[in-house]
Amino acid sequence: MSSPSSKTFDCVQSMRRIRDEISAEIADMTYDELARWLRTRQYSDPFLQQLAEKAAQRADAADRPAAGR
Repeated sequence: MSSPSSKTFDCVQSMRRIRDEISAEIADMTYDELARWLRTRQYSDPFLQQLAEKAAQRADAADRPAAGR
């Protein structure tokens, strides 16, 4: 086994910090506020951004009354 090297970036610590920041930001939001918050997020990963946009479109479609029913 090799000896442990000193880390310049701790992924787990970073993930926990970000998760705690997000949890604090959304802690007191209602469902509608949380849904609006999620829809306004911009993702750096194009695939995640595309998924978020599709989910928003489906939610918008579900909120509209169906035509001809």
